[in-house]
Amino acid sequence: MQAFKNRLSQYAVINDDNWELIDNISTKTVTYRAGEDIVRVGEIAETLFIVNKGWAVRHRTLEDGRRQIVNFMLPGDIFDLQALACLEADHTVTSVTDVSILVIDTREFVQLLRTSGDISSSFWWAAVQEESILREQIVRLGRRSAKERIGHLLLELQRRMNGAMGTNHKQLPLPLTRVDLADALGLTPVHVSRTMSAMRHSGLIEESRGVILIDDRERLARICHFNTDYLHLRRLDFSKFSMPNGSSHITPHTNGKANGSSRPTRA
Repeated sequence: MQAFKNRLSQYAVINDDNWELIDNISTKTVTYRAGEDIVRVGEIAETLFIVNKGWAVRHRTLEDGRRQIVNFMLPGDIFDLQALACLEADHTVTSVTDVSILVIDTREFVQLLRTSGDISSSFWWAAVQEESILREQIVRLGRRSAKERIGHLLLELQRRMNGAMGTNHKQLPLPLTRVDLADALGLTPVHVSRTMSAMRHSGLIEESRGVILIDDRERLARICHFNTDYLHLRRLDFSKFSMPNGSSHITPHTNGKANGSSRPTRA
């Protein structure tokens, strides 16, 4: 649950009363082995899922077996929100590593959102971030070179993992195969391998036993045109929200400081 709380803390300033509401949610822990489906296309779920530990991928697979990974589910991510509307899943979520999942009943989750406007608003802000990540994925697939695609994705995953763990590490545990990266980036596994080899030789990344080291994030960010703006790394303080004379104001926070004109760091 801590990764989930770290994730929510990125989106909004949440007071102690609201944290207590979150802590009191009834959850059931379910584990999946690497390669198992958590959600399948066509299923109608009655529960929501939070990744507690491990990695998973959301993907679509065509009839001939070709797969497109849409995005990655990291610790702290909540998914299968279509369960709130009793909709069939239009995608599959598959574990990449052994995964620990927290399962939440949709009715209890809806009641939580009704109870706290701040918590509800933080989930709205999380949804804004996910939509923005998907837009960036379209740009990544459509317009970036192979090196830019790989570098951009690595920086994104590094930022997201640091946010979930509450860290600022240069290392990125990457339990993804070349096939996984290829299916996410619209490349072939051979092209991914050759490009990452060239990136290692040029000093952009180091790779050892499933861990990527990005020592100079600024340099890689310049090369692949990575800008954290699309990740919306701002904390909204909903306690500042008011409507005097019909107006409203929300104070954005960057690195814990309120500043409406501030922008997040770029790498």
